[in-house]
Amino acid sequence: MRVKGLKTFALGGHSMIVATLAPALLLFGLFVVWPALAAFPVSMDSWTGYAPHGEFVGLENYRQLIDDGTFWRALRNTLYYVIVGGLVHFFFAFLFAWALHHPGFRAKKLYQTLIFFPTFISVAGVGVLWALLYEPHSGLINRVLGAMGLDGPIWLSPEWGMDAIIVASVWAGVGGHMIILLAGLRRIPTQLLQAARLDGADELRLFWYVTLPLMREVTYAAMALWMVGAMQVFGLIQVLVPYTPELQSVSTYHYAISFNARDNVYMMGRGTAMAVVLLLMILVLVGVSRLLLPRRTLEY
Repeated sequence: MRVKGLKTFALGGHSMIVATLAPALLLFGLFVVWPALAAFPVSMDSWTGYAPHGEFVGLENYRQLIDDGTFWRALRNTLYYVIVGGLVHFFFAFLFAWALHHPGFRAKKLYQTLIFFPTFISVAGVGVLWALLYEPHSGLINRVLGAMGLDGPIWLSPEWGMDAIIVASVWAGVGGHMIILLAGLRRIPTQLLQAARLDGADELRLFWYVTLPLMREVTYAAMALWMVGAMQVFGLIQVLVPYTPELQSVSTYHYAISFNARDNVYMMGRGTAMAVVLLLMILVLVGVSRLLLPRRTLEY
């Protein structure tokens, strides 16, 4: 019986599943779930983060957020980044993944490496690089536009700043989403695609009616990763436009009011309330995106 039990454990029984997941779940609960739950009591205090204890103020921090115009502007910027940036990200991610998966595409490994390479660069490095490219007088982009007889704008101004940040984030991050989608494409049996082509489907209909439905779970995973990361966008904005109030995200504004030693502002309780609101919004967005995707179970 002992030998049989060991064999079942080794081959993937319930005990092995529990033993394999337990360390990861323990760390996740200790460093993610518990801090998230502990944040709610902090959000109901007036606390600088340095005093031993905060003063309980109930929902006052949340009421102040409702009346805070800067918070609503930061929230609009964040949602703009999530929605518009997500559309651009996934347009190019699907385009590159589809092209690299096409049987007639040559030098796949080379192009896949070139597209994926920017993901290895740190966020700070990406920000510094694009700050140099966006520089209005000596930046490469405006120099090219000037050579074409066009006047380049100030890219990191309040008018163009969010779009410029999205362009930089697409360049840096589209390769990661492309790899996820490419893995999903490679799971689809080629017989299905060949049969659709024989039935007269062009590439657009093949993608919309065959490929996309079969990639439902992979697409959801990529979208969820994007939304979780994009709702917390911080690094690019902090490097590219650190002192532009019109272009702040929720995360950069949260940092500014919680740890901003430059202006002697330390409102940890109010900043934590903002973080709680951001967490709830992430959960809602991920959940809604799950509901909007087709619920049909597809087998192949």
